[in-house]
Amino acid sequence: MSLPLWFYLISSGPYYGRAVSIPAPDFTLNDTQQNPHQLSQHLGKFVFLYFGYLNCNDVCHNQIGVLFNINHQTNNQDLDFLFVTLDPKRDSSAQLNDYFNQFGPNFTALTGQSIHHIQQVAINYKEFFFTDSNTKTNPDYEISHSGNIFLIDPKGQLRIVYPNSFLRYDKMIDDINLLRTEFSLKE
Repeated sequence: MSLPLWFYLISSGPYYGRAVSIPAPDFTLNDTQQNPHQLSQHLGKFVFLYFGYLNCNDVCHNQIGVLFNINHQTNNQDLDFLFVTLDPKRDSSAQLNDYFNQFGPNFTALTGQSIHHIQQVAINYKEFFFTDSNTKTNPDYEISHSGNIFLIDPKGQLRIVYPNSFLRYDKMIDDINLLRTEFSLKE
């Protein structure tokens, strides 16, 4: 299932991010222990989904910092955070594990069997990415990607997309709290 092209044109309504309400495409990738991990395992929780890579010089560490702040500035009992690497060649399972273990048990890093598998998952979220140079001859290549953060509700509906790379975590927490009232998951 893929998202329609008008996906990003939907108005925000009362939210800081862009409001949507469509089923979040389920997927299966591998966790850092090489075990299959599905998005649907997180039903019953709010999930922040982010596609990025550890060698990113720009937006990725910023976005991960926003997610870290959300996790530590709010009641996180109903929150999970999924990071899907766009660079399985350089982001080893050990590196992903070491990086994300410092953030807490509700952070999970995921990778795919191949770049093509990851691309299919990303395409289902309209999260297109490409390398800026030849990965065989340039070990310091960059990957162009949007840096969107996706918020999925406890029923598996994609509810909000945060398309900005300069996000305010406090406003994102306000969005979660607004959604929590809808699900009677008040802080």
